[in-house]
Amino acid sequence: MKNKVYVRSNRSITTISLTRLILILPLIIYGIYKNGVYLYRNNYVNVFGLLKPVIIILGGMIIAGLINFLYEYFIKKHRNENIVDALFSSFHIEYAALLGCIMSINVDIYIYFIVLTVILIISKFIGDRANTICLAFLVIYTISSLIGGFEFANIYEASKTFSYELIDYLIGRTPGGIASTHIILLVVALIGLSVTNNNKTTISVISIASYILIVLVYSLVTKNSFLSILTCNNFLFIASFVATDSVTSCYTNRGMILFGISVSLLSFGLYFVNPILAPILAVLIISLFTHIIDEKIYLLAKNKQR
Repeated sequence: MKNKVYVRSNRSITTISLTRLILILPLIIYGIYKNGVYLYRNNYVNVFGLLKPVIIILGGMIIAGLINFLYEYFIKKHRNENIVDALFSSFHIEYAALLGCIMSINVDIYIYFIVLTVILIISKFIGDRANTICLAFLVIYTISSLIGGFEFANIYEASKTFSYELIDYLIGRTPGGIASTHIILLVVALIGLSVTNNNKTTISVISIASYILIVLVYSLVTKNSFLSILTCNNFLFIASFVATDSVTSCYTNRGMILFGISVSLLSFGLYFVNPILAPILAVLIISLFTHIIDEKIYLLAKNKQR
């Protein structure tokens, strides 16, 4: 298992995951400030509230790494594998970090960690047949809604009525996931992913561009706020980091284009059913057909060459 490499890349899972984690670190730091430090300094939360965003993101990563380690050492019995390779034997640490980024700061800690742990353990035995991040989010959202609701606004944002301007959206002052709202930092991260070739950039670009176009047309026709629709459900972050999951997204060029368009169209359609879950459900559903899409496109290309 040493130097384990992702099947379609010459880089190891460790390298890919660490690169992506480093690039979202500024977003995480801002999210910790916005949903922890700022609230504590203004007496909206106690010490637990101050630490909660750190606990959710870092705690999830620790659990994911521990699951990977125990699975490698005690289930697969790879006792000679070094600790780093064992910790990053799958993309689970990255998954936990990304889930924490798009999660509501209001989530119940116990529900969050129980669901995350169970789904990560199950995926170790049955494989990542669907997008793990979206599946975990969907379960957490469902349970949270049943026992008391689910909303992105932190206690400060929920306590007042704001009239957001363009700059507020760009620097992440609007409600959203813990570390997914800062558009400028997200763009910088996307550029970094493209430069380091650690992202399926085609999926990100196609899904975001097509979604922006659809929402723009809709907002012009209906006079609804373009930016509020675009940013209300983590779509930009999900299209950038979650939809491009190394395992459950398409890898052929045409497959990635179709994947990105499908995610944007389905997200917009589902927006009218459940705005928060729309991109989560879209990516989850499309991820179930990834292999079919790539296989069909591969066969079509092969037939054309004959």
